[in-house]
Amino acid sequence: MEALMTTTLDIINSAKDLDPAEYRAFFLQSKAPLFYDLRFLIAAEQSPLLNVSKIFYLLARDEGRLIALVPLYLQEFRSADPLGLLISSAKLSIESEERGLFSHIIHCTDTTIPTLSHDPSLYARIFDAITAIAQAELARYFCFLNVQDGVLLREAQRNGLNINYMVDKFSIELDAFPDFDSFAQALPKYRRYEMVRQLRIFNRSDAKVRILAPPFDNEIEKLARLYYLTTQRLGTPYYWPESQLAVFCRLCGDLVRLIVVEQNGQIVSGFICFEEDGALHFWSAGMDDESSDFSPYTLGVSAVYRYAFEKGINLIECGRLNSHIKTRLGFKPKRLYSIVSQDLGIPAATQTSLSQLKLASQLDGEVRLASHPAFDEWYLTSVWNGRGPTRRPAGIVRAATEADVIRTIVFAKERGMEVSVRGSGHNYVGCFLRVDTLMLDISGLKGLDIDSRHKRAIVESGVSSGQLCHALAAKGLAFPTGHVKEVGISGFLLGGGLGINCSQWGGMSVFNVQALDIVTADGHLRHVSETQEPDLFWAARGAGPCSFFVVTRFYLSCYSLPRVITNSLYTLPFTYLHDLLARLEDASPPTNLQVMVSVSPPTSGDTPAVLLNILAFTDSPQEAQALCESFETRLELPLTALAINQPSNFETIYEQFSSMVVSKRFYADNILTDNTQELVSILSRYLSDAPSRGALTTIFWRGVTTYPQAAFSAHGKFFVSTYAQWDDAKDDSVNKYWLKRMYDELQEIARSRYINEYDLETRAGETSKCFAAENWERLQRLRLEYDPDGVFVDVQQLEEHGDQPGANN
Repeated sequence: MEALMTTTLDIINSAKDLDPAEYRAFFLQSKAPLFYDLRFLIAAEQSPLLNVSKIFYLLARDEGRLIALVPLYLQEFRSADPLGLLISSAKLSIESEERGLFSHIIHCTDTTIPTLSHDPSLYARIFDAITAIAQAELARYFCFLNVQDGVLLREAQRNGLNINYMVDKFSIELDAFPDFDSFAQALPKYRRYEMVRQLRIFNRSDAKVRILAPPFDNEIEKLARLYYLTTQRLGTPYYWPESQLAVFCRLCGDLVRLIVVEQNGQIVSGFICFEEDGALHFWSAGMDDESSDFSPYTLGVSAVYRYAFEKGINLIECGRLNSHIKTRLGFKPKRLYSIVSQDLGIPAATQTSLSQLKLASQLDGEVRLASHPAFDEWYLTSVWNGRGPTRRPAGIVRAATEADVIRTIVFAKERGMEVSVRGSGHNYVGCFLRVDTLMLDISGLKGLDIDSRHKRAIVESGVSSGQLCHALAAKGLAFPTGHVKEVGISGFLLGGGLGINCSQWGGMSVFNVQALDIVTADGHLRHVSETQEPDLFWAARGAGPCSFFVVTRFYLSCYSLPRVITNSLYTLPFTYLHDLLARLEDASPPTNLQVMVSVSPPTSGDTPAVLLNILAFTDSPQEAQALCESFETRLELPLTALAINQPSNFETIYEQFSSMVVSKRFYADNILTDNTQELVSILSRYLSDAPSRGALTTIFWRGVTTYPQAAFSAHGKFFVSTYAQWDDAKDDSVNKYWLKRMYDELQEIARSRYINEYDLETRAGETSKCFAAENWERLQRLRLEYDPDGVFVDVQQLEEHGDQPGANN
C-alpha cells in the first residue's frame, strides 16, 4: 500500500511469513493479549475451528519497524458469530450467510489492535485499509468483536464506526490473596459454602486432578471429545471438530495447559487453558455431569485457581457464557463491545456470486450458479432426450469426489435449498432438472475396483454401463448393465435395472447390489447393506428418482462372462403378434434366453412391423443352438429368420440397441402387464397412426417373477415400453400427445410400471403406481424419517411446482 510519511501499510496472508524474533519483540513491547501470540495466530490459521474463507494480516511499519498488526478473518456471520450476539446487539439486518471481515481471534475476549503508536492518524489509516480489504472481498461489514481496549473504542468512535455493548467477559485478580484457602474464605458465604461442599465431596471420592503440559500424549484428544459432546448436549452452536481442536492445541505448544479431573480412569471435567506472562485464560471446558457425585465444573475451576496460586499467576480470565456460574465462583464481569463499520453496500446481485464462491472454495469439483456466464453450457447439455431442458435449476455442482457430495448436501441443507441428483443424464424426462434447485451432478465419480477372485466390483456412481462392462470383461466377468453403453450405472440400478441377461443374473440388476455408500440429507456418509441400516438398503434397491439420498458407491456381485452369446432375429406378420405373446407365455423361456419383441409403425401396408430378438447366454455354441431351436419349435409360428445364432458380445448388444435410436428427440412411457389381448389391440390402433415413423414399442418377456425384499416391486409377465422419436421441435406436441393417449389406455391393463422409463412429466402424481402399495407407503415413511426437511426433491411434485414443460418446448 502507498506510504504516508514514514509509516507504510502492507498485507500478508500467513503468520508464518512474520519474522518470529521481530514479532516476539513487538508482541511483548505492545503488551498484546495472549491471543496475539504468534503460536496462537499460526494455530488459528493452520487448524481453524470455525469456517474461514481467507485470512489477512495488515501490518504497519515505521521505517521498517513493525508498529501495528491486525489479523483479519473473512467469514460468514454465522461462523464468526454463531450465537447471533453481534447481529442482535448491533441490530444488523443481514442474512447469516453473508460475509464480514472480522478482526478477532477465535474465542478471543479482548480484541485490540496491538500497536506501538497511539497516533490517531495511524488508527484512521488502519480503518481505511480494512474497509478497502472488506470491499474488495465483498464483505458486508468489517467488525471487531469483544473489545475492552479504551483507546481502540475511542478511535473507532472518532472515525465514525458503530460501537455497541455486546457481552461480558469474566476475570479475577489474585494478588490480594496469598493462597487458595484465603481466596475461598473471602468469597461470600453462600458461594464459599458451595465451593467447600463440592471440595469435600471430591476429597471423599477417588477422583484426582492433573495438570498437563505438552506433549499431552492422547489426553488432548480425549478432552477435545469431551468438549464436543458437552457443547452438543448443551446446544452451544460451536461443535468444534475434535481432531482440529486437538491439532490447534498442539500447534499452540507451550502456551497450552490442560487441567483435567479424572475418576475411574475417565476424564469427567477438563479445561483447555492458555498461560503467558502471569495470566491464565481458561478457554474451553468439557464435563460429564452424570459420572460423578461432585460438580465437575466447580472442581475444574477450583483446580484452575490452585494452579494459578501455585505458579504465581495474578490474573485469571474466562469466556463470555454461563455468567451465573462464573460469578458464583468468584469471577467479576467486565463489559465487552463490538465495533462495526457502516454497511459497505454490497449490491444485491453479488449475493448469488458469494454463495457460489463459498461452495466453490470447498469443492474439488466445480460449481456454476444460474448467474454464471457459462451456466447455460452445462444446463443445455445436461439432458439426453434431445428435446432440451425446460426446467432451470438455481445452480449445478459437478462433484469430483465423495467429499464434494457431502459438502454440497450440507451447503444446500444449511441454506434451505432443494437438491436434485443427476447421474449420466440418460433419463427420458430429465427429472433431475427442477426449477430453483441445486443440481448435483455425480457423473464425475469414476472409481472402479474389481475383485476377480470373489467376483465383486466396487463402482462409483458416475461409471457408465460400457465402462463397467469393459473393465469386467478384461477380468473374465460380466454384470447385467443397461442395454446402451452410455447409460449410467447409478440411476439404472436405483430404479431396478432391466439389464442385459438380468433374468438369469438376479432377476433385476439391482438385486446384485450387495451394499452401497450413500449420503443422507443430514450430510452423513453411510454404508448400507442387508445387515447395516437395512431400511436404507431396502429403499436403495428400487426407489429410483424417489430416493432421499445420494449413492456414491455400489458394491456389486458379478458373474463369469458367458463363453458364448448368440443373437437370433426373426420377422413375423403383425397378425400373429398375440399368438406370439401367448406362446411365449406357454413356452416360458429359460432365464438365459433374453426374448424381446419390437413393434414399429408400418413402413408399407397397413399393419405395424414385428421383430423377434433372442439373445442366448451359454457355455457353448451347441447349447445356444439347441436352446434357440427348441424355443422356435415350441412357438410354431411363421417366423422369417434374418439371423440365427450369430456370435455376439456385450459390445454388439450395445450397438444393436443404440441403432434403435433413429431420431434426435425422444419421449417414453411403459407398463408391465399380463393382458396381451388388449395390449395387441391398443398397439395396433396407435402404431398404425403414429405421427413419426421412428416410434418403437419393445416387449420384453419377464415371466412370473419373485424378488427379494426391496423397494422395487414392479411385476408383470411382459414389460412394454414405447419410445416416441422425431427430429423437429415443431412436432414435440403431437408426438407427446400421441404417446400420452396411447398409455392412458394401456394404464387400464397395467399391473405395474417401471419407474426408470415412466412418464414423470405427465404422471408424476401417479408415481405410486410404480410400486406395490405397501412398498410405496414404507418408502414415504422412510423419506419423512431420513429427510424431514425435504432436502432432496420429491418427484411427485414435478407437476405441482409448475415444472411441466410447455407443449412445444
